[in-house]
Amino acid sequence: MSTTNIFLNTIKEQQTLLFDCLGQLLTKGTKVALLDFPNHNNVGDNAIWLGEKAALRKMGVEVVYQCDIYSFSENALRKRLGKEGVVLLHGGGNLGSVWPAHQRFRERIIELLPEMRIIQLPQSVYFDDESQKIRFGQIAKAHKDLHILLRDHVSFNILKELDLKVELCPDMAFALGPVAQSNKPVVDVVWLSRSDHESAGNKRKNMSFKTEKLDWLQGEPGRFYSKFSPKFTVRVRRLVQSIFQKSKLFRDHFWRINSASFDLLAQRRFHRGVRILSRGKIVITDRLHGHIVSTLLGKPQVLFDNHYRKIGNYIDCFESTREAIFYVGDDTSNVEVNVSKALDIVQKRSKNE
Repeated sequence: MSTTNIFLNTIKEQQTLLFDCLGQLLTKGTKVALLDFPNHNNVGDNAIWLGEKAALRKMGVEVVYQCDIYSFSENALRKRLGKEGVVLLHGGGNLGSVWPAHQRFRERIIELLPEMRIIQLPQSVYFDDESQKIRFGQIAKAHKDLHILLRDHVSFNILKELDLKVELCPDMAFALGPVAQSNKPVVDVVWLSRSDHESAGNKRKNMSFKTEKLDWLQGEPGRFYSKFSPKFTVRVRRLVQSIFQKSKLFRDHFWRINSASFDLLAQRRFHRGVRILSRGKIVITDRLHGHIVSTLLGKPQVLFDNHYRKIGNYIDCFESTREAIFYVGDDTSNVEVNVSKALDIVQKRSKNE
């Protein structure tokens, strides 16, 4: 198995762009609040969180307050930040109408903190309701120091048309840098396939390659998970969220207890994703962070897309060199051919090393 990451130049290029962009808005010693921790099992969102924390540490920026959407306290944030602090909104793919709870939280923060600098970390944008887009534009434009970082030209153009302050910036997970594979491959292909409402409905074809098809929202192959355990942990998480959501006392005074576990949870979820992708010689996926984490691992990929072309828009913007990446979008006609090409790359690299 090759130990040199084939995408090392791509990773370095995106890191350079990322830190150049953040450096225009944040300086060493700045105190920030990082809002909207992804308190769920999606590996991609947790990879973004870890990348955000890694980037801020490298820049010498201090996170003095953090929360998820259920535990936010305006009092605690203002007390911790003072007058000079900056509010950061977690990046990802939830700016728009696809994930309404996170969009409502974003709009609430923008309206609630009109005098503070707010930076929306890199997002993809998708609205399927024009009225919701116009509403967000009005809320965002009313804020005088809101800066929105975007992961592709399509998203950039949507918000630029609303006359908002926008900049292009790569996904924050790239701040993690190259990642070591956790184990040797046991199958030819790991097919990481969306099981949520962003799926474009790509169906599995019968292939002549040894393949594992799954989503990383629950469990992982090769490890024991009882049917009881996931249900129990979800119920505990929802109970804690409910307590903080209903109690201003808890949100104002006990937020540290809730947020103390954020980084550990994100690391556990991210490492689970690394173990899943490491099982394949190559990866097929329609998840953007299936692509990004596979890139950090150095794995060749065949890429489908989600229902609004999130992956295609991203690689069009930031990845002009696509060696060992075969983007097929919604075209399933040549999947086996592209899988063969990706596996040939793995074989040739192994022989050369």
